[in-house]
Amino acid sequence: MNTNVNSLSPFNLFILTMILLVRFATIPLAAQETAPSVTTPAGVIPRCTVVLTARDAARCIGSIRINAPIPRINSEYRYSLPELIDVAESANPGGRIAWAEAKRSLENTGIARAEYLPLLSLAAQGSDVRAIVPFPKPLAPRGYVTVEEPLVLAQLEMKYDLLDFSRKHKLQGSQALEIASTLRLERTHQTIAYNTATQFYRTQQAIGQLEAARVILQTAETLLKNAQSQFDNGRATLPDVQNALAGDAEARYSLAAADGEVKKAKLALTESAGAEPTTEINILSETPQATDAFESSVEDLIHIAWKSRPDLLARAQDLRHAQEAYQTAHAAYMPKVTLDAAGGQTSMWPTADYGQLGPASVTTWEVAAKLRWDIFNGARGHEQRAALAEQQAAGEARRATEDAVTRQVWEAYTDYQTALEQEKSSMSFLQSAQTSYDSSLDAFNYGVRSLVDVVQAEKQLAQARLEAVSAQARRLQTEVALTYATGQMVQHLPPSGVHP
Repeated sequence: MNTNVNSLSPFNLFILTMILLVRFATIPLAAQETAPSVTTPAGVIPRCTVVLTARDAARCIGSIRINAPIPRINSEYRYSLPELIDVAESANPGGRIAWAEAKRSLENTGIARAEYLPLLSLAAQGSDVRAIVPFPKPLAPRGYVTVEEPLVLAQLEMKYDLLDFSRKHKLQGSQALEIASTLRLERTHQTIAYNTATQFYRTQQAIGQLEAARVILQTAETLLKNAQSQFDNGRATLPDVQNALAGDAEARYSLAAADGEVKKAKLALTESAGAEPTTEINILSETPQATDAFESSVEDLIHIAWKSRPDLLARAQDLRHAQEAYQTAHAAYMPKVTLDAAGGQTSMWPTADYGQLGPASVTTWEVAAKLRWDIFNGARGHEQRAALAEQQAAGEARRATEDAVTRQVWEAYTDYQTALEQEKSSMSFLQSAQTSYDSSLDAFNYGVRSLVDVVQAEKQLAQARLEAVSAQARRLQTEVALTYATGQMVQHLPPSGVHP
């Protein structure tokens, strides 16, 4: 069936026009971007390794279920570092706050994009008006007529900005903020992973020091047993036995202190993971091995950080937003064309105290195209200069962040290289101290060395054990710090342990 457009009523033409406007207005919206609806299992954290566009940001934000339940620590399970990082990323409050801010930026972008669409409203009105209408006396004896107008109106109204130079810059500025907030979300998860890894290695260090304290106690007990045996055979004096007793008591004191440090470290670890702080957590402990992940020069690591640090990339998006804000302030004084249209059914039952008026129920409509151009506004220069100052501030903030990234990479690289050398030296120190203690103990048993020499060698061995544990933990912590400084994900590191 063919329809002749000329045969349509004005109201039907109005409805058809609005449908076509809505249809064509949504085409550029769909072409620009659609935020995918992503449903993932509870606790899944986004791997936003590349966030370059607003589409990437929307995909990253949509991959989180913020209402995921907070995991509970299983005291019968031994957690590895990657597992604890997964727990922390899903449960830590800081990550949930960062997600909420990123979600707000995503919705603000949707608000800015909606300015490309027409605004449709359904309006209904019921009213009754009594008014005086002047009328010539030859026709109305009193020179006026009193009219009462009951009215019922139902219509569809539309407002559409045909020409607006500022909405493009508003949308691009909102997209820049969306990308920046997503990058900050990624950096927040990196920070959570870094803090968890740091506490994990501190806990392993405390456990290693506890194991070292047990070994030191065993050494002190062995020395006390030998001193007592030598005293019983008349080859040692009472002060020698008392010195051995003092060393045994000191070892027990150090063991109790080390046990307390382990409990406090576990409390800090569970807190950093976002779970309820508890000492009932067990972690894996493996033999640590040095990695070759940082064989690059510090200059190469700095360039990697410049390209991959999310907080630095977010600063670039802040600068882009400030630039778009300046363009928005400039475009606000360009002409703006708006199309206003309304159409519906109007029913009226007018009455007058003189003469007769008939009721009416007809289709009514109106269409208007409006042009508005602010030729003079005293605030124009101030608004543009304020936006330009914000742009300059964003540029300086980006430069400051870049300098801070360079310093952080340098410091982390220096600490890592120092920790590597200290770990090698601590192993040599431990081996030498063990050899010295064994030799001193054998010489004491043969009666050629005094117990004072053995006690001195024992203290040196105890210090070497603790230094070896600290050096291994320090190397692991600086390795994590360098990974974090370059903007990489911490959980990519292999799990390792700390042993005396």
